[in-house]
Amino acid sequence: MRVGPEGVHHAITRLEPGGKLHLNKGRYRSPITISDKRGSQTRPIVIRGPKATIGSDVNFDGYQVTANKLAAAQQKAGSFPGVYFLADDAALVLKDCQWVIIEDLCFENCWPTAIYLDNCQHIFIRRVSFRGGTFAIGAAGPYTRHLLIEDCDWVQDVDSHGAADILSIREEGHTRSDLSAADCTLWSKIPWKAVHGSGDEDGPVVVETDARAYDGDFFRAWTIAGYVVIRNNIIADAFNGIHLFNQASASTKANFARNVVIEDNWFVRVRDNAIEPEDFAWNWTIRRNKFVDCYMPFSFEMQQSGHFYVYGNIGWNFHLPGPLGDTHASGALFKLPDQHKADGPHYIFNNTWLLRAPIVKKKRISGFEHRNNLIGYAENAEKFKWTSCSPLGNSWSAEKLPATELEDRLIFERGCFTRSWKSLGIVFDGDLVGHPDFPEALRAAGYKIGVGAQSGIVKFVDETIGLPRGLKMPSPPAGQPFALQLPDESWSVFDPDDYVVGAWQPRGTIAFENPAFLDIWPMVEKY
Repeated sequence: MRVGPEGVHHAITRLEPGGKLHLNKGRYRSPITISDKRGSQTRPIVIRGPKATIGSDVNFDGYQVTANKLAAAQQKAGSFPGVYFLADDAALVLKDCQWVIIEDLCFENCWPTAIYLDNCQHIFIRRVSFRGGTFAIGAAGPYTRHLLIEDCDWVQDVDSHGAADILSIREEGHTRSDLSAADCTLWSKIPWKAVHGSGDEDGPVVVETDARAYDGDFFRAWTIAGYVVIRNNIIADAFNGIHLFNQASASTKANFARNVVIEDNWFVRVRDNAIEPEDFAWNWTIRRNKFVDCYMPFSFEMQQSGHFYVYGNIGWNFHLPGPLGDTHASGALFKLPDQHKADGPHYIFNNTWLLRAPIVKKKRISGFEHRNNLIGYAENAEKFKWTSCSPLGNSWSAEKLPATELEDRLIFERGCFTRSWKSLGIVFDGDLVGHPDFPEALRAAGYKIGVGAQSGIVKFVDETIGLPRGLKMPSPPAGQPFALQLPDESWSVFDPDDYVVGAWQPRGTIAFENPAFLDIWPMVEKY
């Protein structure tokens, strides 16, 4: 069926397994809802329209004050200020649907949300472009699972270079290094607290000037079962990237936020968190992603989690975000919780970074193994200081540890990364880190860094921002074998041929076996 804006709602009622709905060229301003439609693996329902644009004529400037008023009302009611509670107000809603493909569409100015999935299974979103909006894709419902999001792109702040970066990545395999981050509004000109300030110490929402409309994500999920694959997408000039909440009850929480793969994506100028599992999460693989000027690539503020495999990622942390004096500018590779329980290990291995920020700088996490990573430092970055990018934060040489009382230690760790490595199962070993504090000065301060960790000058072949193959060393040191525990609690010794530190290996990027669920991922057959 080929339809225009006036006929789309009637056409949806006629969709059956194997049906294809083609949206003709035009602007689709009215919300579209698809309920109780079920295709099959051999006969999926397809919704597409390469020349169709879904969304309103209201840009960020037109929605800014409205979003701020909504956030202010939430704040006055005692809730966190934001428009999260309106995420189901989407341009395209799928409710109780299965085996649906959404492809080759453009969503523009969808405030707050472009696509919202409610109690859906086997949904495939591919080659979809998003421009503007608070949320590109939202997902909710305890039975929502098996979501594949691939080859999509999102520029949240269109007053940026995001569109040019996307073209460069798709055509050349790298970003446009000749474009200035200082020209990008969300990254450089809007204070962090104007988007995500809580009100506790940041004051009330300023209705006239805040930017709460940007406080969203490319993919946001609220307590879904999981089985999510997000691959080969580009997220540029956005506040957050991929964000899964798990707010289930204590007796059911283990049923949600499980089995997630995030691979081969680009995160470009993400102002807050690029990847954030929140509350509870299990069995995540995060591999071969590229991070360009992200404030916090990984926010691991979980209360309980296990079996994370983070490897083959490459990143450049070069430009400071925010206007001059912004209190959220220094960032770190990992944001950690106050307290955490590990149900399994969290392996961070064979990643490569060019940094101007710490690896971690405060608080604690358990079951955290940081191995064979290659880290150099952006000495040519403006206002670069060695003290501000010390690997474990600039408070590592603070006053002596308090007594063994847990409460005292937790207070101390609000500004200093934990030294309780043995009891928490924290390992740093096999890394090559080009910082003068690593490893000897940190060992002297009480951090039990492994004997295989090395310091030394790290000079990459080409430090051009966003050029992945530039982050290679001519002669990297050998990587150290280590044992990995898999989710079924079996063990595997990781020791590939010609093994070296960092993401780049003699035969390409580092490789490790797929998670078991991905090998039997139910893909649609050709249609």
